[in-house]
Amino acid sequence: MRARSPLFFLLPLFLAPQFSTPSLAVTPDPITALEKQRQRLFDSTAPAVVFIGAGDGFGSGFFVSADGLALTNAHVVGKSAVVDVVLHDGRRLRGQVVERGLDNLDLALVKIDAGTVTAIPPGDPGSLRVGSWVASIGHGRGGVWSFTEGMVSNIYPAGSTKPVFQTQIPLNPGNSGGPILDRNGRVVGIVTTGLTDSNAINFAIPIDAAMRGLPGLASLFDCLVIKAPAGVAVFVDGKMAGKGPRIVVPAQQGVFEIHAVIGGKLRRQRVSYPQIREVDLVGQR
Repeated sequence: MRARSPLFFLLPLFLAPQFSTPSLAVTPDPITALEKQRQRLFDSTAPAVVFIGAGDGFGSGFFVSADGLALTNAHVVGKSAVVDVVLHDGRRLRGQVVERGLDNLDLALVKIDAGTVTAIPPGDPGSLRVGSWVASIGHGRGGVWSFTEGMVSNIYPAGSTKPVFQTQIPLNPGNSGGPILDRNGRVVGIVTTGLTDSNAINFAIPIDAAMRGLPGLASLFDCLVIKAPAGVAVFVDGKMAGKGPRIVVPAQQGVFEIHAVIGGKLRRQRVSYPQIREVDLVGQR
């Protein structure tokens, strides 16, 4: 009998179905991703937020330009012409109140000689919906540079006597004047007030309303300025943008369709931005 090769006995092992131990799939951790997103947003935005002290009170503010112009509430600076400012890097400086909001809008601009600083770019408040995620950084109850988050809980229609939207973010006295941020770290509103006898019901002024009420702010950002007769509703691309005498619309390069009813007649105008940055409808009757 012919001897068989050892491979003959091993052959069935090679031909038999091969079974491998199942590997454990790596499942992405959504909580880790969320934490990292929050941390990135805070790290990139906190240096733009400032502490403002005026008289016996204090509040928050944030840089809107790299040369040290900060936005805050008028009630934070009060009647002061000069306020105390603390930067995120610990510097203590003085700031000059250079402008207050038109028509008693609770906003003010403060110029701070701080060299080149981090500024927060404007977002689009028109993109907000009830349920949109928002966050804020400020100094509530003296807890400096505190990061809080929540959602938009109500949006009041354009043309309301009080141009605000409502948020459900844990905010406290001292947060006033701080930024309301969208998920991309852009400012969509400014904290203005809250209900002290309720749980996390706070209000913010939309950034486009701030541009309308502070001419010095509108000049910094990409926006289309429309002048119209007082009380006349102006529509941009089919949506109501506000009422005269001054409407400010955040804008990017493109073509905008503007229309309004003036003196009983429909007026239409098509403009290309940024070639045209200001439209005057006052004389169109």
